[in-house]
Amino acid sequence: MDDFAKLGVDDFLDQVADRTPTPGGGGVTALAGALACALARMVAAYSVNKKTDPGVRTQIEEMGTHLHRADQLLRALITRDAEAYAAMTDVGAKRKAQSPPSPAVETAYSNAVLAAAAVPMEIAAVASNALATMDKGKSVASRYILSDLAIAAILADATARASAYTVRVNAREVADANTKTRLLENVDEIIGHCAGHRESIEVFVSGQIE
Repeated sequence: MDDFAKLGVDDFLDQVADRTPTPGGGGVTALAGALACALARMVAAYSVNKKTDPGVRTQIEEMGTHLHRADQLLRALITRDAEAYAAMTDVGAKRKAQSPPSPAVETAYSNAVLAAAAVPMEIAAVASNALATMDKGKSVASRYILSDLAIAAILADATARASAYTVRVNAREVADANTKTRLLENVDEIIGHCAGHRESIEVFVSGQIE
């Protein structure tokens, strides 16, 4: 499978628009998260200069490092989402072709479903960690570029909220009730964390630019 993160913007958008299952909602969500991290990294880059206090410089550099790591993870998750979907679809077709499905195929399908749910869960978790990093660094970010930090926070929050839909749609196929409940509770918890950080950033930024 192609690495969707390596596509140009036009090619990626055209492939999303095509009558093909991937890149779809999961990949678009991961891309939105990567954009959020990239924008917040720009904020960090503009927040240091020759006169920056050494302690503040260290804090901003750590912010940039954490956001870079999140950015790279989310870029990789664009393609991983497509791979997980393809694997689930493939074993799902084998399962449908058997009547009844063999235990081996049932096990393979259950594992594929969990893997397909794990990817958007990871996307949401990475977005949550990125938001926490943005929130922690908001007070030392350059006030001239705080609007971009607010935009990054909104995108990261939207990334987690959007990921929840992919988690939920895959959770419908999870046979074990306890596992399904745990998945849904975990993603709801992540959404709550993201909302708190996004609101904190927006309140701070609004107070500085209005």
